[in-house]
Amino acid sequence: MARLWATIIGYFFGNFLFAMIVGRLALKLDPTKYGSGNPGTANMGAVFGKKFGIMTCAGDLLKTVIALFIVYFLFPGKIYLSYAGLGLILGHCFPIWHHFKGGKGVAVSALLAVSYDWKAGLITLLIALLLTAVMQNLTIPPLVFMLLFSIYTIIYAREAGIIFLIITAIMAFKFRKDIVDFLTGNGKKVDILYSIKKKLGIKA
Repeated sequence: MARLWATIIGYFFGNFLFAMIVGRLALKLDPTKYGSGNPGTANMGAVFGKKFGIMTCAGDLLKTVIALFIVYFLFPGKIYLSYAGLGLILGHCFPIWHHFKGGKGVAVSALLAVSYDWKAGLITLLIALLLTAVMQNLTIPPLVFMLLFSIYTIIYAREAGIIFLIITAIMAFKFRKDIVDFLTGNGKKVDILYSIKKKLGIKA
């Protein structure tokens, strides 16, 4: 029963899409009608500017922290964090109030992994960051990150690992169009190294 309640609590908080909240309160518009149409950090930052991307990311991270904290307080034990994470991803990707059309859960899954196992989470995140720099792609690295984290977790905690694999599958489903674009060579490239050098004033 605790697993079910952890999932429900996660789903409730996952429904708070901060791209929509920031879009409607700060920008007075629907962000799903601009750019890629995805109510997430990347689209908000790309279309409306870094400030609104950061606000969106911060909000999504905040809802994740609150949900995980409540679940951990009510049901001490790491396994319940994984179920709360499943609920968060389901709520974020398929919010009931937004006709089940949500984001892709990258920020939520990243914080979830670090909260569950900070060492494995940070190592797999670093791998994803390196992949992003090399591949200049924002689709494959997050999926590789969650897959690696899931495989690692399943070795030591089978049930939790399976839950993380399900989360990975949900994210892959949300990224399905982007995956096709990547495989066909039509994926959007993002050169983060160039962006960092530009910010630091370093010439290529």
